[in-house]
Amino acid sequence: MRVRILVSFKDSVLDPQGQTVKNALHTMGYAAVRDVRQGKVFDIDLEGREVRLGNPQRPLKVAAMKFGVVRFPGSNCDFDTYHALRNVLKRPTVMLWHKDHDLRGVDCVVLPGGFAYGDYLRVGAIARFSPLMHEVQAFAKKGGRVLGICNGFQILLELGLLPGAMLRNKNLKFLCQHVHVRVEDARTDFTRALGKGQVLRIPIAHFDGNYYAPPRVLKEIEKNRQVVFRYCDAEGRTTGEANVNGSLNAIAGIRNKDGNVLGLMPHPERASEKILGSEDGRGIFESLILSLERPGPARRTAARKKARHDR
Repeated sequence: MRVRILVSFKDSVLDPQGQTVKNALHTMGYAAVRDVRQGKVFDIDLEGREVRLGNPQRPLKVAAMKFGVVRFPGSNCDFDTYHALRNVLKRPTVMLWHKDHDLRGVDCVVLPGGFAYGDYLRVGAIARFSPLMHEVQAFAKKGGRVLGICNGFQILLELGLLPGAMLRNKNLKFLCQHVHVRVEDARTDFTRALGKGQVLRIPIAHFDGNYYAPPRVLKEIEKNRQVVFRYCDAEGRTTGEANVNGSLNAIAGIRNKDGNVLGLMPHPERASEKILGSEDGRGIFESLILSLERPGPARRTAARKKARHDR
């Protein structure tokens, strides 16, 4: 996390430079300026998940969940996601370049929507070979949280971090519209701020969002309760009409078996502020933040995996 410290002179200490600036502003016509004090700004980057600041007897506990948004050539939702996390959710967020090998100490990696490498060959097929994906795979295997949104979901499938594949939408058209999705499991790190059965209104924007998995794999996914979101209507009913892209079992989002990797086709970052027409997507990001403060079963499993890996 980053802490900003402002240092300035006490009122009792003479500040000749501040007085000079004040006089100059008055000369320029800014007569309303009453005082100017010289100071310094220190930006301090702190490692760790939380820091205690202030009076030791009354410490201020600051959650320090840090997000990293990966940028590929062709990403077009990277800054949308960055804005939602940094400016709306007020959490430390950094951009991660796909050619780097450093995750910069983040607690959650987000693969955003877009058209990585122009979707050439197959959606996500080239992006999976980006250098940073080696770090993302290792991070996920240690229990680190990874969220793939739309194109990011497609990349997670290509990486093998999630099962299945994406086909063209059933109507063979690019779909850009709001849809409803139902929360199937509210116990994950990505949904614990939501309720089971809750219906979210979130937009989609994709051509290849028709989720597919072989019968054996699909059966295993359902058995393990890995389906986190399902397409539905406004009342929460799964219908053919509500399943706009034709995904098997109306699947809109799935997690891995360990619960630390999630892929979903709808865009929560585009439903994070009232001005956008829906704030329903914020619950997904808020769940991730909450999972850091109140560890659950999935979080403890991830911690055990990391401990084994570190040994």
